[in-house]
Amino acid sequence: MTTTHNFEGRVFVVTGSARGLGYAMAKRLVASNARVVLTDIDEAAVENAAAELGEAAQPRVSNVEDTAALPKLVEDIERQIGPIFGLVNNAGIFNKKAGWEISDEEWETILRINLSGSMAMTRECLRYMRPRKEGAIVMISSLAGLAGLPTSIGYVTTKTAVIGMARSLATDLGPDNIRCNAICPGVIDTEMTRKVFHGDPGRLAKLQSRISLPRLAQPEEIASMVAFLCSDDAAYVTGQAIAVDGGFAAGL
Repeated sequence: MTTTHNFEGRVFVVTGSARGLGYAMAKRLVASNARVVLTDIDEAAVENAAAELGEAAQPRVSNVEDTAALPKLVEDIERQIGPIFGLVNNAGIFNKKAGWEISDEEWETILRINLSGSMAMTRECLRYMRPRKEGAIVMISSLAGLAGLPTSIGYVTTKTAVIGMARSLATDLGPDNIRCNAICPGVIDTEMTRKVFHGDPGRLAKLQSRISLPRLAQPEEIASMVAFLCSDDAAYVTGQAIAVDGGFAAGL
């Protein structure tokens, strides 16, 4: 893989990185000479993913919903791997429920994973990053955080909220030389997307036809934006919500 960024000596944490988009991000960072900690709830999958990426990648089993366990996770990474420079909050779930049908349990679960988990992971990493006065944080939001999505009240709410989180963190962390941005991917060719549209290929084809670049995004294309935002090339970019959607939002 060709890359213009060099993260030699820098440690990154990518949550939800055993497969799909998270794995692509970890792979891109490793290709840019970073050391990357892959975290995921699926122990076998995250260990296999790290093994595929080689010695620069280390697996850690973590459930961001269990926020009480995150301080120890981050402390161990700092002690065993090295000082964390970058955090990519990618872990999340999708819930296809409208506002009148989502249960209290479903609502609380998606809030804990997509929103509270990201905030808790960020908070624990910042305990170490702020004294060093450098770093980059990327929140993985969604096009749904910019334009909405039918019958997905929990997903839309949480993905909108992480954009606000990124903007608030950017204003707070500027004096610490830590940047925070959100990426809002469009429709990505991943296992999660295939599950969402399972049994309804016509709906997916219709959606794809409305994209200015009429195809699904590849995970590697989102990973490229992550690498850019964490690089010195983006040293003056913070507090932004960047759509990587093939022009989908522009046509809405």
